[in-house]
Amino acid sequence: MNTIPNQHLAQANYSIQLFPRASNIRASQRRNDFSLITKRSAKTPRGLVKISTADGKWHAKWNLDYNLSLQELQLQDLAEDGHKKNEVSISLSIQKHTGFGFSVDGRILTCFTRKCSNCSSPFCREIDTNFTVWVLPSSRKRSSDDDELPEIEGDDPSVIYVKPGYDADLDSLIQDSIRLASSVKETCSEACENSEPNLQHMGVQNAASVDRRWSRLLELKNSYL
Repeated sequence: MNTIPNQHLAQANYSIQLFPRASNIRASQRRNDFSLITKRSAKTPRGLVKISTADGKWHAKWNLDYNLSLQELQLQDLAEDGHKKNEVSISLSIQKHTGFGFSVDGRILTCFTRKCSNCSSPFCREIDTNFTVWVLPSSRKRSSDDDELPEIEGDDPSVIYVKPGYDADLDSLIQDSIRLASSVKETCSEACENSEPNLQHMGVQNAASVDRRWSRLLELKNSYL
């Protein structure tokens, strides 16, 4: 019977010991690479309020409810007392129009501390605002980087165009709706409203943070105050 020389056995043992080490190194590198990818992904903001446009996923009409915080919606600067976890309740009523798109009626409820536009005293500012938006299919080709982002054509914020089958992200619309509602001057009480206003408190910063597409609507609201 042929025997394997001791020299070859030593080489074989050396190879057996070598390969697991190399495998461990590669596995460690993969774990490190995956960890880096996870960290990068965590920094990428994801849409919180979405509507799926996939065929057959929903019936003709349905409702969606979301409970988020000001911080999650990146609106923590609105709470002047620093309470950035104040709850924001969002209710959506969605209707599918075959061959056309989706109509969305939304209601937003929240409350946070603001300063009175008259006496500058802090008070709980209640927001109860509604919005309507159309989600329509877009024929424009998109790159892989913006497949999940809404496309608003022109200066009309009430229409969102998305690629068929993709999700419509309503985050920016909700953010702008809350900022628009909070930018309208409001007093802490009826008595304060009837008193002489304090012109030193102008609230310019908050008004400037509203998306430019809503600026005309804001001007119209302020003109009736």
